[in-house]
Amino acid sequence: MRVGVFRGLSVSAGGGYQYEMALLDALSDLAPGLPYELLCVSNDPDGLRGNLHARRLRYGNMPIVPLHDLHVQQQPPEAYLVQPRDALAVTPSDVTGPDINLGRALREEGVDLLFSLYTPLFGPKPPIPFIVPIHDLQHRIQPEFPEVGGKAEVEIRDHSFRTLCQYATLVLVDSEAGRLDVRRFYGDVIDDDRIRVLPYFPPARRVQLPNDKDRARVRQRYSLPDRFFFYPAQFWPHKNHRLIVEALARLRHEQGGCPTVVFAGGYADPLRARTFIDVMEMAGRLGVGGHVHYLGFVPDRDMPALYSLSAGLVMPTFFGPTNLPPLEAWAFGRPVITTDLPSICDHLGDGALYVDPRDPQSLADAMRNLWHDQGLFVGLMRNAARRLDSFRYEDFLDALRRILDEGVERVRTGCTPVMPDSWHIDDAGST
Repeated sequence: MRVGVFRGLSVSAGGGYQYEMALLDALSDLAPGLPYELLCVSNDPDGLRGNLHARRLRYGNMPIVPLHDLHVQQQPPEAYLVQPRDALAVTPSDVTGPDINLGRALREEGVDLLFSLYTPLFGPKPPIPFIVPIHDLQHRIQPEFPEVGGKAEVEIRDHSFRTLCQYATLVLVDSEAGRLDVRRFYGDVIDDDRIRVLPYFPPARRVQLPNDKDRARVRQRYSLPDRFFFYPAQFWPHKNHRLIVEALARLRHEQGGCPTVVFAGGYADPLRARTFIDVMEMAGRLGVGGHVHYLGFVPDRDMPALYSLSAGLVMPTFFGPTNLPPLEAWAFGRPVITTDLPSICDHLGDGALYVDPRDPQSLADAMRNLWHDQGLFVGLMRNAARRLDSFRYEDFLDALRRILDEGVERVRTGCTPVMPDSWHIDDAGST
């Protein structure tokens, strides 16, 4: 039996891309010991480009090594505000059925089960049995955010997630909170029999810690201040960069001085571009523009040094249930300030400082305390190191192997959801 491992996101996709790479690395490590074949498939050149810059591609017995970092070019934010109208919105009528041509191509390669490493927002891509992750259902939980809200967007996402839940061989969630959300909103088409919890494994656990030369190179490359807080996040409204700026404004007049916050992340669409402009204009208006340092897209090789040079991660996001940056910060020896959402608190426990994502004073207090209190830093890192030890790669591999084995067995025994007749591909390749 062949299992197709399906890439779908570009390197500029942020956390979704990092999740893909963590799964892809683990599946690559599992592949030699499996009684079935894994086949990495992609119909998107960006997927191959991401693999190239992860230095995991080979030509025969030779590794393929890129000679330069992957750079994602961004225009000035104003350029994204004038895109054609039809590029700014998707309507429910754009939601179509599965990609029959993709299904035919997979069948021609002998693929019996597809393991999608990302969540397709237009329902199942190929009409064959599939395993798919669902990271969050914020379009149902917090539809007030425009990136997931609005009538058309909610209808599209609801249709897509419902279809995925109805026909998936297995649905992966990253936490117990995620499982409960899937059951809460789509329990009429899926139950626990087809939902599996696969907690995040932080890819940074397998990355070499930066040395003094790495840190010096990155400090010079980005003209970094001596101390700073760090926030790697794309400029979606729910990432809540505005709260950080408001907190800096409150700290500006205090005796201890105002820290600098370094932002890294993209804004290459109208909503993110508008958010970026608003955040930077607010910083100028509140007198803290000099304390906000924006780096743009940062290649993976620079991230370890950026984390380790920082005073800690500041991540006042509105979305959960879990996120990768806090685990990355821990892996590079840095404390975390994040949101007091119950699911995030359950995930990070006593290894983080928690703030109200709607209260700038709450964040200002946490930043001030962490900036000045070395004892607090040491205590948080002691707790974080203890919790990080529970994220073992061997456990992640074991859990992933069990999920793969179960998916393969369900296909072999015909214990997969029955798909509509209109999705059928016969042996001749016609529908």
